[in-house]
Amino acid sequence: MTMRRLLFLAALPLALAACSSERDGENADDFAARVGGQDSATGGQTASAANATPVATPPPAEVDVTQMEQLGNIAGADLGQRDGGCTFQSGGTELLIAGAPADPAAAGRAVVRLGGNLYMLTMTGGGMPAVRGGATFAAEGVTVRVAPAQGPQDRRSADLTVTDSSGASRTVAGEWVCA
Repeated sequence: MTMRRLLFLAALPLALAACSSERDGENADDFAARVGGQDSATGGQTASAANATPVATPPPAEVDVTQMEQLGNIAGADLGQRDGGCTFQSGGTELLIAGAPADPAAAGRAVVRLGGNLYMLTMTGGGMPAVRGGATFAAEGVTVRVAPAQGPQDRRSADLTVTDSSGASRTVAGEWVCA
């Protein structure tokens, strides 16, 4: 073996140990908070584990629903039975996840983060075909419309428009990624 290979093999365990070692007491939530921080695409804060379950009330009046935030931890969000799903992301930041059953008569669900809390949104029907094609999801105080460009169903550019109850809206460009 050459000297270069011997040095590489000697250094490999040290490099692997450095990559796999935990920070002092850092768990997955700490890591998410450390790497998430401020969402530059939307200006919002990333979510903590404490806000992983959607709230059942409409967003408070002081929350600007047009300023969507990075989804972060959505472990408590139940999108129900679904035969696929789509995610809207802008600048690599996930802002909405949606899913629905395949049945065109079925309603779909989506989850968004506003003012630090998760909110469940619904669409009236169309099933997974409607979700893939772009859909409008709503809950009290907020409506979100995803309008993807023509093209393949799995990944394409899209605009997301969020509107509050007074009619104020904001459009964000991004990608609609479906599986």
